[in-house]
Amino acid sequence: MASLFRTLMSYRTGSYSIPAPQTLLLCFADERDAIQKKTFTKWVNKHLKKAGRTVQDLFQDLQDGSNLLSLLEVLTGELLARERGRMRFHKVQNCNAALQFLKYRKIKVVNIRPEDIVDGNPKLTLGLIWTIILHFQVSHMTLSP
Repeated sequence: MASLFRTLMSYRTGSYSIPAPQTLLLCFADERDAIQKKTFTKWVNKHLKKAGRTVQDLFQDLQDGSNLLSLLEVLTGELLARERGRMRFHKVQNCNAALQFLKYRKIKVVNIRPEDIVDGNPKLTLGLIWTIILHFQVSHMTLSP
């Protein structure tokens, strides 16, 4: 929001020309994505703390699939198999295992491939974490008395 505020204030003081509507929309989208990333990182760390893990950068630290599998283990209490290697193949396998586990649990994951997580795709990573939050956090809040 700070960058958007600076953009609007610079217009008001006359130091810049009027920002194009597309520019304003990009500013809003960038700010929204940054806020989601920060919020989702805090939520993930709150749960990964129980497994003795932490993430600094949500997009990078989920790429190998290991933190994603640990998150699902903490949330479900189940132990999930994982690949121990560091090659791309191992990372894709771990992310695939996480996505397959979500499907097994009847959690709808649409248009997210393991390669998207391994490549650090911001939109799809945020979408995946939001889906996990909705299922494991929000659905439990509405079901509890």
